[in-house]
Amino acid sequence: MTAEDLWAPFAQKYKIHEESLEYVRLMLAGGVKTYSELGVENVRKLAESRSLLLTGQIDFDGEDVEIIVPSPYTSEGIPISVYKPSSRPDVPAIWVYFHGGGFVICNRKTHETTAKILARDSGAIVINVEYRLLPDADAPYAPFEDAEVVTKWVLENKEIVGGKLNSKVGVGGDSAGGQIAIGVTNEIPNIDFQILIYPLADTTLSNESVQEFKKVPGLNEDALKFFYENSLLHMPDYQTNPRVNGMVRTNTASSPPALIILAELDPLVGCGIEYTEKLRAAGVKVQLEIIKEVPHSFFTLRNVYKTKSPEAYNHIVKYIKQFQ
Repeated sequence: MTAEDLWAPFAQKYKIHEESLEYVRLMLAGGVKTYSELGVENVRKLAESRSLLLTGQIDFDGEDVEIIVPSPYTSEGIPISVYKPSSRPDVPAIWVYFHGGGFVICNRKTHETTAKILARDSGAIVINVEYRLLPDADAPYAPFEDAEVVTKWVLENKEIVGGKLNSKVGVGGDSAGGQIAIGVTNEIPNIDFQILIYPLADTTLSNESVQEFKKVPGLNEDALKFFYENSLLHMPDYQTNPRVNGMVRTNTASSPPALIILAELDPLVGCGIEYTEKLRAAGVKVQLEIIKEVPHSFFTLRNVYKTKSPEAYNHIVKYIKQFQ
């Protein structure tokens, strides 16, 4: 089985970028076990090792500061990394970033390079949040709780993280991180912008793109099943709670302006488009960018997606600069 074989069913309708083929070649070289076969701990280790290889590291010109945000949910508090680029303007924007990983895998470290690049290139202060992962029988909503605590704290402590009292504050994230950001904007007012990268915007998975791309390499029906079994299925109201499922929100008009970036060959592309339409119907200004010829996860894997990942980064950098 080759990368070309795995992409063949989709190549009949879509163009497959060479970087998407290369990504699958690397996946095949690393083994073909599903996430369910590997188990949570092994998938976490795999995500960390792949991040180092496929995302890489950069020398960051600026400050990298860790702060522990106090939380009513955990006595240890919530660790955040604050990236303050030397290039920041007098009144920098502040972007609170929630990493992806289906609520189950990844951490600040796996997404550190992505966050630092966006801080460096935009001049904004980027805050990388170490929210608690799932499964957690005692705290099934932990990622949302931690994200809300950190966002409220940042809104009240802009100067502590390097901003000014009049700095604009946004939220965002990739995949599950984008879903978390949607939940934060449902719960917290006075957020200035949001940046959502292929978010799970509809937890019912009823959009036809889920079926169309259920066998796509990468995030497919098997991977979605693994993530659901270890996170959302432990939330009894995951389909009806607007904190978790953006498509059932009723206060959409209060959402901040949004940049939404989707991947063309992604099971989640359809719900991302639907959520864009929902926001626009409520009068929210949305910039939608669909990156062609790539699947889910391309965003952070810059060592593989050497043109497509920067394409998405550039949209984000330009967007953030509007708020500073």
